[in-house]
Amino acid sequence: MSNQQINYLVTGICTFYWNADFHKFCEVCNFDPNHAYSKEKWQQWQQFVSSIKAFDQNTLAKLVEAGHQLAP
Repeated sequence: MSNQQINYLVTGICTFYWNADFHKFCEVCNFDPNHAYSKEKWQQWQQFVSSIKAFDQNTLAKLVEAGHQLAP
């Protein structure tokens, strides 16, 4: 995965995170906002974004490439 592709992925994730609320998240993912599953996924989404932002794009690219090399 190129740095441009990693940048596209991270920018899209972070932009959605900063601009969308719980209801938009549910709309995009086709989740019922009144269901507990949706609230659980919202919390997981927030954790995911925090985790992905902990790595710089170069490191993410290396990890993706390494994972593809290890795949059977």
